[in-house]
Amino acid sequence: MKFALAQQNYHIGNFEANVQKIIAGIEQAKEQGADLVIFSELCICGYPPRDFLEFNDFINQCYAAIDIIREHADTIGVLVGAPARNTNPLGKDLFNAVFLLHEKEIKGEVHKTLLPTYDVFDEGRYFEPAYSWNVLEFRGKKLAVTICEDIWNMGSNPLYRITPMEELIQFGPDVIINLSASPYNYAQDIVRNSIVKAHTLKYNLPMLYCNAVGSQTEIVFDGGSLVYDDAGNKMGELKYFE
Repeated sequence: MKFALAQQNYHIGNFEANVQKIIAGIEQAKEQGADLVIFSELCICGYPPRDFLEFNDFINQCYAAIDIIREHADTIGVLVGAPARNTNPLGKDLFNAVFLLHEKEIKGEVHKTLLPTYDVFDEGRYFEPAYSWNVLEFRGKKLAVTICEDIWNMGSNPLYRITPMEELIQFGPDVIINLSASPYNYAQDIVRNSIVKAHTLKYNLPMLYCNAVGSQTEIVFDGGSLVYDDAGNKMGELKYFE
C-alpha cells in the first residue's frame, strides 16, 4: 500500500480555504499513485479551535466540509481530523476525531483518547475521551490510527492511565498512523523522532506521523512529518516550517 502525507497550514474557521487545501492534497496524492492520504489533527477546522467549538454552527460547517471532501475520496482513501459529535448524553458534546473517507463515504471514525490540559493545550475543556478503541480496515489492511497526544504516554511515569496503542495492538494492526498538531519547541524534533521510533520498536510496526505546519497566534507548528519502518529506521522526514 502506498501512503501520502499531506503536511499543510490551516486557518482556524476558514473552512473554504482549508477544504481547498485538503482537496488539492488529495488530488496530488492521486497523481502520485497513493492508496491513502493522511492529513493532520483537526485539519478541517484548524487547531486549536478553542471556544469556536461551543458554537453549533461551527460544528455544522465541519461536517459540511467533510461532505465536500468525501466526494473527492473516490478511488483513494483519506484520513482527516475534525470534531465529531458525541451522541452519548454523558460527558462532553464532542470528540477530537479522525474520519476515514473512501468511495465518497465515511468508512470509519476514531476518537482521541488522551486529551492534554497542560501548557498551551486545553482539550479536556471541549472534548470527551474515547470510549472504545478499534482499528480502521482499508484495502485488506488494519490501520491503528492515533491522534497526537495518543502516542506520548510512554516512559516509566506516564501521565495517563490508558495507552491507546496497548488497546489497538490487540487487533493485530499492520501500521501505526498518527495525525498530529504538535507545536514547536527547541527540542521537539528530537523528542518526536524518539517517540515515533520507540513505537516502531515496541510494537514491531511501521509508523506514519503527519504534523501540521504554520502558526495560530502564539502557537507555531513546525511540520517535520515522519515515516519509520518496523525496525526503528527513519525512512523519511518532511521539511520543517514548510
